[in-house]
Amino acid sequence: MPFDLQSLAWHRSIGKLIMQLNRPEFWSSLVRVLNEYVQIDNWVVLIFSSQQVEVVSLPEVADAEEVNAFIHRYVKGLYLLDPFYIANRENPQSGFFHLLDIAPEYFLETEYYHQYFAQYISADEVQYNVQLDADRTLCISVGSKVRFDQEQITILDIVKPWVTALMHQRMCFETDVGKNHAEPPLWPETMTPLGAQITTRESDVLRLLLSGFSNKEIAGKLSLSVETIKVHRRNIYGKLNIKSQSELFARFFMPKQDAFSTT
Repeated sequence: MPFDLQSLAWHRSIGKLIMQLNRPEFWSSLVRVLNEYVQIDNWVVLIFSSQQVEVVSLPEVADAEEVNAFIHRYVKGLYLLDPFYIANRENPQSGFFHLLDIAPEYFLETEYYHQYFAQYISADEVQYNVQLDADRTLCISVGSKVRFDQEQITILDIVKPWVTALMHQRMCFETDVGKNHAEPPLWPETMTPLGAQITTRESDVLRLLLSGFSNKEIAGKLSLSVETIKVHRRNIYGKLNIKSQSELFARFFMPKQDAFSTT
């Protein structure tokens, strides 16, 4: 059975990764292997669940500002606007996912994109997911400052069985998941004081609006008419005395001293 040199190099790399499954450097070693095939500028390993995200691993060489934004903004609440998180909560499953396949119609126009994604992730992102149980999904997210081309996406998809199998086996050695970076989520914290002012349905519409979904997309997700979504949108803006998406984002996802400061 003939092998080309690239295939032999891949199998040798996988062999080394298997030997590192019980070592602290496993995740960074996995990323280095993938980096031989695509440009990787940032990465993180997380567990998605219905109530929170837990941090499994971060690169030791990550920029301090990037880590601070991730821990104190993304983990504390911005994850609710992450297209990968939204897609996973709607349909938890193992697999390989590309941002372009799951991002909502107006993702590039959202405050989440401009204030977080564009600054700390950059141009493109892919994710490998492993379903751990009915609620929890292990994820390794890989970001790049350049767009992945179709050939690179195909390569990343082809190696999915190897990557996801290694991720699953690695969890046998993860004993301190989330302990070092656990913080209470921001969304419930900011929604609670509103009490009956915002209904549960309006809360659902509000979060999807902030995530970049169009009225039509939201209507489809919530099994409502587009006109009903428009009514909810007007009601939300009126109740909160807000006139723009940026004000809406600041109200719920900016640090308190900024979001609730008076002018």
